[in-house]
Amino acid sequence: MDRTTQKEAWINLALVPGLGPKFFQKLFEQNVTAQMVYQYTQEQQTELGINKSCREFLLQHPPNKPAKAVEQALNWQLQANQYLLTSEDEAYPEKLKQIASVPPLLFVKGNIDILSLEQVALVGSRYPTSSGGQQAYDFANELATAGLVITSGLAKGVDALAHQGALDAQGATIAVLGTGIDKIYPKSHARLAEDIAQNGALVSEFPLGAPAMKGHFPRRNRIVSGMSLGVLVIEATLKSGSLITARQALEQNREVMAVPGAIHNPQKAGCHYLIRQGARLIETSEQVLEELNPMVSHDGGSKGSKSIEQFNSVQSNLQGDQLKVFNALDYDGLDMDSLVSKTQLNVSELSMVLMEMELAGLLNQEQGMYMKS
Repeated sequence: MDRTTQKEAWINLALVPGLGPKFFQKLFEQNVTAQMVYQYTQEQQTELGINKSCREFLLQHPPNKPAKAVEQALNWQLQANQYLLTSEDEAYPEKLKQIASVPPLLFVKGNIDILSLEQVALVGSRYPTSSGGQQAYDFANELATAGLVITSGLAKGVDALAHQGALDAQGATIAVLGTGIDKIYPKSHARLAEDIAQNGALVSEFPLGAPAMKGHFPRRNRIVSGMSLGVLVIEATLKSGSLITARQALEQNREVMAVPGAIHNPQKAGCHYLIRQGARLIETSEQVLEELNPMVSHDGGSKGSKSIEQFNSVQSNLQGDQLKVFNALDYDGLDMDSLVSKTQLNVSELSMVLMEMELAGLLNQEQGMYMKS
């Protein structure tokens, strides 16, 4: 079989109803290819864990007679910026190959190169407090500006705010779906999903048309954490799905970080639990970068590693009022009154510091608004 036919055989097998990630993990571990599965006897297929209905499906739909779902997938990938990736494809995320339950097939819409850049996952409540929502947006905005790709699950609340924070920083973000890639959930996030596809990527392991189902979301979460260097939990109750993501991250040997909050806030109870269990307590984006920095490549070959070094260099070289102003600034812009309020410097002192920092290339000023450069 040539390479194209091998891939088509794998796609065909990956979309057989009833064959899940654990089955494919067994294939990976035993070095069994898709072609071999189709050539096996019924007894051999049974030994692999393939039940009767799946065996009959394999018999009815070999690679040269694909089922409707396979034909739909092959046609879908013919559109611009739409891809089907197996673990043998160069664009398949390398870190995802390291987890215990490797997705056999990924549907990707957007820029597949984004998948190989260094990522941090931001997860949390679907119904965050106002401060938690702001934290999700701010952390994503700052970390995306530092060069990391922001990965999350497109859910309401923290996920959506994290994606938006990255987009507003003109950074890259990846949304991993718990549905088919053509079935955006929730529907209200259709525009956000389109923006993400234009500035990053949408990813799903589920067949086209797959609806939102309870069992899909833990599977989605293992991909969110599996592609990332670490997971930052913004807000989570003790029964939150975000704690499942954190547990999966630990199993995948990823860093787990959590943002603390008021002790009586139930939305922070999950974060406090994780911190007691050994998760890194995070208060600033700089701390996230410090935590992830040892795992980042430093050969200048990736957007993420280069930007982290630049970010840390700026922080270490600033002190006094300049550091105070730098920490007060964001990337959307603040006027003089807002900076006076944030820094507690008077107008004369602040004007001098702003001029020094602008000359040093640390900030930009447009129509009276100051922002980090």
